[in-house]
Amino acid sequence: MLRGVYVGGCWIDEPSRVKEETRLFFKRRFEEPEWERPKLDGVRFKSIDQHHNDLLVARFEEEEVRATIWDCGSAKSPGPGRLNFKFIKEFWDILKSDVL
Repeated sequence: MLRGVYVGGCWIDEPSRVKEETRLFFKRRFEEPEWERPKLDGVRFKSIDQHHNDLLVARFEEEEVRATIWDCGSAKSPGPGRLNFKFIKEFWDILKSDVL
């Protein structure tokens, strides 16, 4: 529990003022300074054609996923505390539906 704060060399312990001074401190601390954000009006971005878009949003094929997993070192893991690729390869027939 916060019993009071020093503000400008003065001790403040009135709960409503402590709350307000605390709020103001963090507001000033984390407030983003006002500035003019750049505008992108009129800027033309390159785009991809429908064929490439279809490739990007297409479902992964089982063989594509399997080949990627088999390319990974068996002692490696997709993340901390996760199963390593040796385990995934060993039990691929059981795990593949969950992976896919």
